[in-house]
Amino acid sequence: MAKVLIIGAGVAGASAALALDEAGWDVVVVDKARRPGGRCATRRLSVDPASPWFDYGAQYFTARDPAFRVRVERDLASRVLARWSPAVCMAEQGRNGWQLTASPDDRERLIGPDGLNHWVRYLFEQADIDVRCGQGVRRLQRTTQGWRADLGEHGYFNADAVVLTAPAVQAATLLGDYAGALPALANADDALSPCHSLVVAAPALAECQAIFVKDGPLSWCADNSHKAGQTRTNARLWTLHAGPEFSAARLEDTPESIAATLTREFADITGLQARQMRLVRTHRWRYARPGPAATALDMRCQAALNDRLVLAGDWLAGGRVEGAWLSGAAAAAQLG
Repeated sequence: MAKVLIIGAGVAGASAALALDEAGWDVVVVDKARRPGGRCATRRLSVDPASPWFDYGAQYFTARDPAFRVRVERDLASRVLARWSPAVCMAEQGRNGWQLTASPDDRERLIGPDGLNHWVRYLFEQADIDVRCGQGVRRLQRTTQGWRADLGEHGYFNADAVVLTAPAVQAATLLGDYAGALPALANADDALSPCHSLVVAAPALAECQAIFVKDGPLSWCADNSHKAGQTRTNARLWTLHAGPEFSAARLEDTPESIAATLTREFADITGLQARQMRLVRTHRWRYARPGPAATALDMRCQAALNDRLVLAGDWLAGGRVEGAWLSGAAAAAQLG
């Protein structure tokens, strides 16, 4: 049985793993993180499984592609996905400061009832995929037998094929000189843009559980407690995402500085007071959204088929969770 190594246990990695497992490959997935999920990142306030949770990466996703809808409908039926219908607002700067108005955006939004991270983990577990977290790849080398991955203290791993779903910069580093053979990596530094993420405990807002912000440092705010169905309490966990321009300009700022700026902005937008907020978590996503050099390919992935190597990731398929899924599936199809 041919062996494939998938680097990255996020949505693209899960999609590729499920398709290749079904096609008869011996699939091994490695990820340097402690658990699968990638940017579908969820945490709880404590180790208690009943503790409130929050998504601090991807907040929800949409599903339009027919093939992806098949997966989504199956997982909705299994209740590992759910539909989220928040009251969505738009925040815009007016003459008298920020103005919140109801948004007409009523698209279907899909979430995990226990956070999106649990959905990704479920995908791997249901197919019994061999996922090895806490194992980062230091280098990929082409050999006469296939590919050899240097896993540091975990030794070496030999595979017949590789699906590489790491961010473009990291993929280029792993491949070294070989990266020059893959046009999608020509401008790897600008393939993905950063995002500062913040989670704060703050009161509920009347008729508003999600906010698109048109100007300023923030771009998105979401009430995670509403996602979890906790509608009777005023104690809410809000995720605040900064916009790409702010995040890039302030990439190396301290977490304290970022938190001060974003909480002040959130207070100005919502009319809440800073004293009503408590900082829960900060996170800097160096590679969050497709950047100026992202390449949305017709094939949704890039393959060096003679060497059985495929690049995959949302930045090759238009972004978003759905793009990541479609890119992983396309990568699997390239290997056959």
